[in-house]
Amino acid sequence: MSPVALVSWDPVLTGYLAVLLSVLVLCGSVYMLLATNLGVRLGFLVAWTGLWGWNLLMGIVWWFFGIGWVGHGPTWEVTHVSTNPEAVPIELVQELDNDITSPPDAGWEVVIEADAQATADAAVVCTGTDPRRLEAVNTCLFSASTDYRIHRVMRVGGERYRPLGIPDNAVTQYFIPSRGRPHYAAVQLQPYKPTPDVDPNKLGGDGKVVLPVAELDAAASIYTVIMVRDQGNRRLRPALAAIFSGLVFGLGCYHLHRRDQAVWAVREAAGS
Repeated sequence: MSPVALVSWDPVLTGYLAVLLSVLVLCGSVYMLLATNLGVRLGFLVAWTGLWGWNLLMGIVWWFFGIGWVGHGPTWEVTHVSTNPEAVPIELVQELDNDITSPPDAGWEVVIEADAQATADAAVVCTGTDPRRLEAVNTCLFSASTDYRIHRVMRVGGERYRPLGIPDNAVTQYFIPSRGRPHYAAVQLQPYKPTPDVDPNKLGGDGKVVLPVAELDAAASIYTVIMVRDQGNRRLRPALAAIFSGLVFGLGCYHLHRRDQAVWAVREAAGS
């Protein structure tokens, strides 16, 4: 029976074995060829230095284009859920009010942000088994997203700029990262009145059961979910991988150079 077939039931173990066999076959074959031509020690040093040089090039490509082994991307982080935006300790948020009939001031604009709305839903909706309900202070306001209406989603800030007035072009966007001003989003929502149960005996003109219509509770408070944009660390891991690979590659090149110097010294001494 094949050894791989013995662990085919476990995809995680199979994946580890596939990576291990790939490293042994690819790296081992290169080292075997170098060892037969250069010797065991020198062949290993050349193979080791070449491996980290390849890792350096791969890390640089990952770093520039944000691919490969990357960190987490930009996300919205909920900071406050309040019925009084003026009490939130953020200056831009304090300019908001609960008057949803008038356009917002202080640079806020009404937008369609599906990810911000989804983050707000996840913050205020908690099921019966949600562990957040056990916390003394939580934002569990509703049991389902159908218990409230989202009036509007707003955002402000987030402008990108570079220090010293450096322009934005194809070169600077790769080598000189831009900075972002604080980026906030606000989602204002209001609960519905309790919906009565469906009465199976109440039929409409078409003979179908009349479903109750959700009615907005005008007397209820308007909740404002405040979020700040976390820009993430997408290129941090590739950058660390490239820097570490560069250090190890440089160390290997240094040892190869020192060996060459020793060989040259021996040849010069023998020639004289």
